[in-house]
Amino acid sequence: MSKCALIVDDSRTARHALGAVLAANRLRVETAASAEEALEFLGHSRPDVIFMDHLMPGMDGLQAVKAIKANPATATIPIMMYTSQGGELYVGQARALGALGVLPKEIKPVEVSELLQSLHLVGAAEAAVPAGAGEHLASGEFIVPEGPAAGPPAGHGDLELWVQSLLAHQAQELRAGLQDAVARALREHDMARTPAAPPASWPMRPRAGAFLLLVLVLVAIAATFALLNIDVQQKWRSAVEQNAGLMAALNVRRAATAAAVDGQARAAPVPDAAAERFADFLGALEWSVNQAAPYPPGREPFDGQRLEVVRGLVERLAALGFTGTVRLESHMGDFCYVPGADGAPVLAPDDLPAERCARIGPTPEEARSASGRQSVAFANYLASHAADPALHIEILARGTSRPAVPYPPTVAGISAGEWNAIARQNNRVSVSLLPDSPSH
Repeated sequence: MSKCALIVDDSRTARHALGAVLAANRLRVETAASAEEALEFLGHSRPDVIFMDHLMPGMDGLQAVKAIKANPATATIPIMMYTSQGGELYVGQARALGALGVLPKEIKPVEVSELLQSLHLVGAAEAAVPAGAGEHLASGEFIVPEGPAAGPPAGHGDLELWVQSLLAHQAQELRAGLQDAVARALREHDMARTPAAPPASWPMRPRAGAFLLLVLVLVAIAATFALLNIDVQQKWRSAVEQNAGLMAALNVRRAATAAAVDGQARAAPVPDAAAERFADFLGALEWSVNQAAPYPPGREPFDGQRLEVVRGLVERLAALGFTGTVRLESHMGDFCYVPGADGAPVLAPDDLPAERCARIGPTPEEARSASGRQSVAFANYLASHAADPALHIEILARGTSRPAVPYPPTVAGISAGEWNAIARQNNRVSVSLLPDSPSH
């Protein structure tokens, strides 16, 4: 029976990133979004190791460690703090409360494997061995086998795990959306049922026919999401297979630039085939990151969750030798709002006719301002990279000017739920990778 790891972190992206690494080491992964949820889980389950974040709403990580170690039933479970906090004082405080140590959020997969070996949770032969092709682990993560051994780029395994965590996060959101759609459709079906008994000459046929149609529609939706998930895996596998020539293309570009600077020889152009493979790889990476483009209405587009995605992308691009610009274009959806209990605007109920919305979308000035909002941590991260000559991060606040999905020409006959479903697709941060042109 596989060992079990519990990840406690309020960041969904962080949970999936670490979960993908643990799943690659054959561990069954359980997650909790808060310390309170973790303590509830420990009331009926005993994981073999716990990875605990520090800063979380409600009870923080150190308080949770103290509570776990104070309970004789859970005191022997090893706990590793998994946080961006650092310093000898913090490490000493964590160990004094019973934690084994502190792991940084940027930990490498090989370091996780070594930690699991030291805790005797995996053997040396098992550590960091990816699952076979098409295998699904208990955590729901899909482990893609490594590509060809010839010429993998630096950081290839880390990059693959990171992209897989993004895709797994998006797949979980798709499943949640499907479950909501199913629940909503069933509620509407129950509301449509008439209380009166049907005539004896036509017993239940209309109702049965409507229910059968509903089932067929839901099956079609489920099949569509399944095909989308398969397409995600196929596109990423295709990108992995194209990586064999990536380092060759990068080396040619670097050699050409060095030759031009030194004046020793005329720089040779990058071979077309290598340049195409490089462009294909960047396109696949850009596509995978943009699967996490949408953000909830009312939230800052450049918050802590977006920072984790951008930081991970920049680190992996730097490891691959990418030079150029990472462009982040922020867009806002034109949501349908009604006054809330305190007078502030809130999203309209789904069944409200869109014609009765008190307001649809912000003004263009408000939209441009709101679509450029950043958390303090995100702004500090941008400032720390402002002087990087090789990789530039560019933010474009587009407001509501460029919807990816067009809105209906009029709100007549449309519900607020239908209108806001389109607005959610337009509430997004899209990423573009713009490499510098090589010198010739």
